[in-house]
Amino acid sequence: MACSFALPQTVDAEKVAAGYRNGVLGVKLPKRPEAKAKEIKVAVKA
Repeated sequence: MACSFALPQTVDAEKVAAGYRNGVLGVKLPKRPEAKAKEIKVAVKA
């Protein structure tokens, strides 16, 4: 049995990995560096 799906543009297709252990399929879909959340500082008034 085979299954396929389209990956969003934010996924780094070269680094996708999958493993099957104890009857569970695990799939890792790492984001591209430019797609990762950017950290911003927010000033809080007390």
